[in-house]
Amino acid sequence: MKRLRQLASCRAAAIVAAGLALSCLGRSPTVIFYTMNSVSDRPTAEASDGLAIGVGPVRVPRYLDRSEWVTRPGDSTSRLEIDDYRHWAGGFSSNVLSALGENLGAKLDTQRVVVYPAEAPFPLDYRVSVNFQAFEGIGGEALVLRARWVIRAGSAGGGPWSGQFTVRRPIEGAGSDALVAAHNEALDLLADAIASWIESLAMGNAGTDASENQPPG
Repeated sequence: MKRLRQLASCRAAAIVAAGLALSCLGRSPTVIFYTMNSVSDRPTAEASDGLAIGVGPVRVPRYLDRSEWVTRPGDSTSRLEIDDYRHWAGGFSSNVLSALGENLGAKLDTQRVVVYPAEAPFPLDYRVSVNFQAFEGIGGEALVLRARWVIRAGSAGGGPWSGQFTVRRPIEGAGSDALVAAHNEALDLLADAIASWIESLAMGNAGTDASENQPPG
């Protein structure tokens, strides 16, 4: 019986020692969540009768379609870095969709914007889908966005119309917030290009294909 008590005492001491050792190692770094946001002013209340726009779906490279941040070192074209402690809240694609939808609503001065996969409660004038080939930070110095967008008409028919968009934005400053701001600014510029085409289509003077970064004349 005495022997059993000694073994139990030794086991308890070992458990306490192990706990103390783990506490000395410190806690794991906290995971921080970020969101992309529109940098354009929201449409006014009077914009409720504007164009009806459906945004999405969007497609992103599979390596980006995750919550963890993915960046590319400046000295490599093939290597990626995944940050386990900085995440996009809700995932990368949902942030892109949300921010792009808000930007398009602001630029087209309409509140009638529905983001995929939500069903529109009204007939759509146009639906926009975007295929991203790249959308990532490079070496903490720049952000690159390459995408091809397609606009399809709603009940009026016509189209589709497509265009390519490429932009390289410098990352102004250091730290996480600077990289988020670069994502927001790049999406704002993409929304500019798409909104210009939608406005031209609504006036009936757009062609069938868009040159890279060039709005319709």
